[in-house]
Amino acid sequence: MITGTPKWLAIAALTPASGTDVPLSLTSASRALEKVWALTPSGFDVPVWYVSRVTVPDFSVILVAGIQRIRAGRALESLLAQDGIERSEVLLFDRAEGFPDLPGSDHPSVRLHRVPADTLFSVARTEGVHLARAPYVGFLEEHCRARPGWLAALLQAHQGPWAAIGGEVHHGNGCYGISRLIGIMNYYPWLEPATSGERDMLPGHNSSFRRDILLSYGDELERLLRADVALFQKLVADGHRLYLESDAKFEHSNETSLGSIVRGYFYWHRGYGVERARVLRWSLARRALYVAATPLIPFYFLTKLLVRLQKIRPDLVSEALIGTPRILMAQLASASGQALGLVFGPGNTEAKFSDYELNEPRKLDPPED
Repeated sequence: MITGTPKWLAIAALTPASGTDVPLSLTSASRALEKVWALTPSGFDVPVWYVSRVTVPDFSVILVAGIQRIRAGRALESLLAQDGIERSEVLLFDRAEGFPDLPGSDHPSVRLHRVPADTLFSVARTEGVHLARAPYVGFLEEHCRARPGWLAALLQAHQGPWAAIGGEVHHGNGCYGISRLIGIMNYYPWLEPATSGERDMLPGHNSSFRRDILLSYGDELERLLRADVALFQKLVADGHRLYLESDAKFEHSNETSLGSIVRGYFYWHRGYGVERARVLRWSLARRALYVAATPLIPFYFLTKLLVRLQKIRPDLVSEALIGTPRILMAQLASASGQALGLVFGPGNTEAKFSDYELNEPRKLDPPED
């Protein structure tokens, strides 16, 4: 036995092995060890045999997969192709019950966790943060692909004073339906060509963080990860700094139909409305004002979008103008969801959003030769 083992080694001793079916509740052991360590600075014993098995990776990436196996496989493939992946880890939470493992799931850098099909998106990502062994934790959605150099650029940027780092967004399926319009509406501040620099907001669901800062939020972390726009707002409110690294490039495949984006916007924004009001400490009067102004908010968003595009991306203004009716419909779904959340709470929309996010079909660009 070895006494006084470093904290990272003690926690890793109870980390489930890759490739096994692991109930999420098992990670409570790791959390318990963290608390015990805080109370016992001298540490505790860990079997000698475990010392040879544990290494500290440079970076941890959390990927949650559903039943859309082709796009999830492409996301994983893009991570495993990164330079430096052999010194990093991918925590793959696969909730596609009855499906074969994704190609690459047996890669030495992958830690596969099979989870129930009703596992919430935020729950899986929160568990991933607790299971991660690296000082930096990144998220990649299963309908995204990291471009070459993404991992190295994030690691390099994390040498600065930043709590969170986002990357440059590229259209992953821009040739289909209204995908390009949705990309402009959701990601215009970070669309290529983007400029590196400090920001007050980053691309949702596809950024990286200092793990210690995420863990400092304790039980609040899961709520913040339900709508990570609220997480960024919380970080800034707490005095942390955000950075956009344009060399960390990734492709995002958007929804390709109006009905799909309307559904997704309603589900996500109902939860986000609740979290934003909590994080920013909205008064009852401000909440009531938002609810009353719901029919006008889409027009306010459209005006703000056009003004900002004219300032930073004038090349996209014409596309936004042509798409005005669709933008207004999507934003009406957003405003309605937030208003409903402010009045009645989030309801079960997180479960609906998790199913939507991971299982809703999206047309993909053909694979590159």
